[in-house]
Amino acid sequence: MLNKYVWELYLKAGGQKIIALFQQNFEEGLQGAYAEEIAAFQKTYCACSAVVEETKCQLQDLYKDSMQNPIPHEVTLLRDGTLDEIDSDLDDINTIFQEWYEDRKSETKRADKDFFDWFIGSLSYFTTAFAMDFPDLFIPYYYFANYNVLTKIADTFGINLPPLPPKADYRARVWHYAEICKAMHIFRRENELSPSELCAFLYDFAPQYIGGVESYIIIELPEPRSAYFIGGGGDNLDAVAEDDPNEIRFWQSNPGTRAGDLIVMYLRTPISAVSSVWRSMSVGFIDPFFYYYRCTYIGKPRKVRRLGIKQLKSDPILGQMPIVLRNMQGVNGVELMPSEYNHIVNLTEGDVPLLESVMDSGASTFENEKAVEEKLIKPLIERLGYSEADYVQQLYIEIGNHNHALIPDFVLYPVSSQGHYSGFTVIEAKRSISGKKQLEETKTQVRSYAKLLGVSYAAIASKEKVWIMSVKDDYSEAIFEASWDELADADVFYSLNRLIGSRDKR
Repeated sequence: MLNKYVWELYLKAGGQKIIALFQQNFEEGLQGAYAEEIAAFQKTYCACSAVVEETKCQLQDLYKDSMQNPIPHEVTLLRDGTLDEIDSDLDDINTIFQEWYEDRKSETKRADKDFFDWFIGSLSYFTTAFAMDFPDLFIPYYYFANYNVLTKIADTFGINLPPLPPKADYRARVWHYAEICKAMHIFRRENELSPSELCAFLYDFAPQYIGGVESYIIIELPEPRSAYFIGGGGDNLDAVAEDDPNEIRFWQSNPGTRAGDLIVMYLRTPISAVSSVWRSMSVGFIDPFFYYYRCTYIGKPRKVRRLGIKQLKSDPILGQMPIVLRNMQGVNGVELMPSEYNHIVNLTEGDVPLLESVMDSGASTFENEKAVEEKLIKPLIERLGYSEADYVQQLYIEIGNHNHALIPDFVLYPVSSQGHYSGFTVIEAKRSISGKKQLEETKTQVRSYAKLLGVSYAAIASKEKVWIMSVKDDYSEAIFEASWDELADADVFYSLNRLIGSRDKR
């Protein structure tokens, strides 16, 4: 729920002017300055300037079109008896959006996938036009590339967002906008807000309240665990971006991407070369309105000596990579083996981090921490009776004034309430723990996560062993430890399962 006292403070501190801005534009007609005003709001929570600029361009187009027609043709509805009286309830949102959807789909003759692409290509335009036509029911949507921010706002203020639609269900992904409008309509009525007050809440008050860009962009990055290729356009904009160490971009990501991971930029035509190395600056997230679905923010670019496609093909190591054999087609999100990535760094003489090297006979199986996560920890979690819905990987926990964050590897039975997180067990992954000193250092790390989350158990897992600590002694001493071979013994696994195994209720 919205804290009335805090909301009143916002209104007295200038919030009334923001409400009046939305009221004027939606009740009296779109103003020429609206696009710039929304861009100013969006910059507080969107780290990618290109996304902000695209929103501004769409709203400028809408303003020009609205000068000729108060409600642009793309949103004009086939009005019949069903819409003569609007009752301002959730059924009306369904009815209106259904009519618009069927009308536009029939008119454009687009298949579901193409219609989705058309819709998200003008998301700010369409949704603002909806809000102009039905301000009591629909909201303008300015969270493209920032569904992570919307999710955090919803969590903080108790807004029940609809479930995420599947990636391949393009119709549901279009309809997700209407479902969000329903959720916001309920929240608005519960908190006795006008439509203009809801817009001020969504695009000014709430993003500032949760910390804006600093609520998800991580400055002090963890050590990289993996490396991935991405493909730039090869245009001047991408080339210039590499020169700015403060540049942050929104990008398609591999589902396995973690904060701090290394991102190798391959600029396509006319350059066709590896050109820079970036870092993943946020926890990866799903944005249902982003065509590629899974995304992250990348930043801290460092230019390297260019490595062209001819050099890639002729290199004895890189030339055997499937992506190189495909002439770098479908490059976005392709994962590099540590040896491949490190070889690229050596060839390009880049001043960038290397992935940890292989040092012993077992490393070919567990070459990095991610391998331990994927090949050991996730299967163990499944064996302990947890489904994917029962745990979170890389939970972003904000610390203090938004400048610091903790990111535990796994949290079992996470609970989120009004921006605060708790859980049952936290698990920290390490590729290898070779001695007592390293074990104690890792205990200190996992203890900080455990105390903040108030978990019952803290676990450490490396390729050698699993260790379990309990809240009863402040997560100090291992109450259970076993190698992976020992866990194959039914009695040993039973002991582990009694401690951190899944239960119907916690």
